[in-house]
Amino acid sequence: MIIGLVLVWLLSLVTGTTTGVCSQSAPKAIIPQGTIQGFHDSSCNSVFLGIPFAATTGGQNRWRPPQPLRASTSLFKAETYGPTCPQAVTNKAFSKQDEDCLNLNIWAPSSGENLPVFVYMYGGAMVTGSNSNPQLQETILPAMLKAAHPSESQNFSILDVEKALQWVRNNIKAFGGDPDHIVFGGHSSGSVQVDHYLWNHPKTWLKGAIMMSAIAVSGPAYSPINEALDAVSAEVRCPTGGKGQIECLRNIDFFSFETANFNSTFNTWFTPVVDNITRFSDYTYRFAKGEYASHVSLITGNSNGEGTVFSIVYGSENTDFKSWIKTFDADSAFLSNCSLIHAYSPKDFASESLRSGAQYGDARFNCPVDYLVDMRSEKQDTWLYRFYGKYDNVVGLPNTAPTHGTEVPFFHGGNECFDSLAGVTASQQALANHTHQWFVKWIKNPAAGPGWAKASPKFGAFAKLGVPGNELAITVGNTNEYNLRCQAVYNHRFSHYAVIQSVLGLANKLNP
Repeated sequence: MIIGLVLVWLLSLVTGTTTGVCSQSAPKAIIPQGTIQGFHDSSCNSVFLGIPFAATTGGQNRWRPPQPLRASTSLFKAETYGPTCPQAVTNKAFSKQDEDCLNLNIWAPSSGENLPVFVYMYGGAMVTGSNSNPQLQETILPAMLKAAHPSESQNFSILDVEKALQWVRNNIKAFGGDPDHIVFGGHSSGSVQVDHYLWNHPKTWLKGAIMMSAIAVSGPAYSPINEALDAVSAEVRCPTGGKGQIECLRNIDFFSFETANFNSTFNTWFTPVVDNITRFSDYTYRFAKGEYASHVSLITGNSNGEGTVFSIVYGSENTDFKSWIKTFDADSAFLSNCSLIHAYSPKDFASESLRSGAQYGDARFNCPVDYLVDMRSEKQDTWLYRFYGKYDNVVGLPNTAPTHGTEVPFFHGGNECFDSLAGVTASQQALANHTHQWFVKWIKNPAAGPGWAKASPKFGAFAKLGVPGNELAITVGNTNEYNLRCQAVYNHRFSHYAVIQSVLGLANKLNP
């Protein structure tokens, strides 16, 4: 899979400037790939959009690791968002799709040097998303190919992330940043990518990390070699497996892949696999061996209703709980059906869909994060949060907040992140200002912590954010307020995750 990364902030001692017309000339940065020319926004910040960090993923680079850019002395005008990587869902908030999509955006004060750097990776279940989305809320065409060398990973999205971060490390000084002070964060599948990076670089130079909602064992699910690729191949009349398949697929226009079946179903089957190179089968064992970056200060956490929105997202298949937990999308094959049926009593939920949504939220988000804290917090400085703000206008669906992603625009300070939302209140912006203030302070000094007690295994401290009626206070609770089901049902089973799930039956049904 390919990802069009990322958003990069450079943080000055003052996090904002007076609005008005900026009289300075257009900002420029000279790096090996050329001279990058940006522009000033209304606050006179220097902005650089759509900067390539790797070559195109099209043509013969399709389904290959990210390829390097050539050195150049030419001028690149970084004044508009770069292309969004090919994907199933068309979103008007995203820039146009194109395979030359490995690009990033940089915001920096108009002056300063050696500034702290924050790199943010957006989410999207590793099958959708764009760095051109102002709400900050990956791509298609991955493949697990039979001809791979055993020592080579084909989890291309993970390799793209590594390429992007190395680009930042190598070039950010030209934009005023400190290459020795980089913090990496993300939400949902973006957070999963942060965790993959920490596992794959146990001696990383990162100063800090924030994982919002998800970790490496949050998924997503994946299918056996070539099942999904064969389904796509059949629809575009390429060979299904064997000689000539990949060569044929590399010559197909990417829009031709975006069939009705792909857009509705097939796209979710293309996700990173457990190859024990970039995604692993036993994280507890690796942690015990010291193969994890436990020296990196960490913030992690969830919203207080992660799964609520997914009761709607998967509404077409989750109205019967006993059937839901057996589906590819539920991705719960590492757990016994009996344990799940017992843990989610129907009398506790207003509908079967809400019951299924709660289970999905635990399996993908709440319990993986709880498992992370149990495993790592004795060796890694970790601070835990939970977001309680009930703001349906942020999510866009009634009676779902706080749910998956509700907290994201508040961490980023609201303002532009709120521009596309309706009904944003002054109190919401006040909470965003408050959250952003302590968050930026932490980015500047991750080792000092965000201002509340560190997390600890099993039952420890966490910060309550955005509590209705007391939004601007950070109060500390104990995780036993919400994690009993994780402790009893999930955490001892994550060493058995992930279970490969065949999609052949569904593929044949959709594409007979």
